[in-house]
Amino acid sequence: MSVADGVLVDVPEGVSRADAVLAGMPLLFAGGYGAASAMVEGWVVPTAAAALACALLMLDALVRNPPQ
Repeated sequence: MSVADGVLVDVPEGVSRADAVLAGMPLLFAGGYGAASAMVEGWVVPTAAAALACALLMLDALVRNPPQ
């Protein structure tokens, strides 16, 4: 599958969008925390940045595109 087909990632058929969001949350949190901690010192700002990123993904998954 390619980007030209309109799908950015080829996901196995047994994995729903909700499953992919749940799997991506810890990865997003770790990545957001790592990126923010590289820019600022301390733990408050990186934790808040990572939590905000996860909250936006969660709101998208629950409100904008709810599971079927």
